[in-house]
Amino acid sequence: MSYITIIGWIAAFLTSIIGLPLVINTFIAKKPPKVSLLSWWIYYLGIFGFAILGFAIRDLQLFIPQVFSGLSTFIFLAQVYIFKAKTTRRQLINFTFLSLALTVFLLILLLGIFFWAKISLGNLGSYAIYLGIFAGLCVNIAFLPQTLLGIKNKTIKFIPLTFLLNLFLLNFAWLIYFFLQFVIEKMALIFRHSFFKL
Repeated sequence: MSYITIIGWIAAFLTSIIGLPLVINTFIAKKPPKVSLLSWWIYYLGIFGFAILGFAIRDLQLFIPQVFSGLSTFIFLAQVYIFKAKTTRRQLINFTFLSLALTVFLLILLLGIFFWAKISLGNLGSYAIYLGIFAGLCVNIAFLPQTLLGIKNKTIKFIPLTFLLNLFLLNFAWLIYFFLQFVIEKMALIFRHSFFKL
């Protein structure tokens, strides 16, 4: 196992546990934080996009953490909707959104089954770059509404420090991982091209 692979698995682990501090804090408080549900739904779509991307390019380090991150995001969304449910009509709307979130998560798990069974979904790999752009866009802009809401309501202090630290570390690890993969791949191409010229 190369050091690049080890960095990738560290990034994958940090991605897998990103939502745990928020889930634990919400469970202990028994009260949902003032969050922008729009932010969390955009983030959830981004996770789904990255899971499909991991499946398309057959990258376990990309696919596996998205499944766990999707699970913690689903649990957090469930906590928010369940703790906010007060009326029958409101409960119906909340559980409709929860059903949608569960459906998305089950689709991610279905992709995992396809992945391990080596079942191809056609030419999905050729669209991988678009999946990466979509997922990256969703994940990167997801918390803009949340940040604006936090500034407006002065509730930024609710964000656990462990969440912010983990967020910084996982982004740093992914940057190193992808940079090293890119550099090594380019160096291998240059070396191979030079070797064949001889």
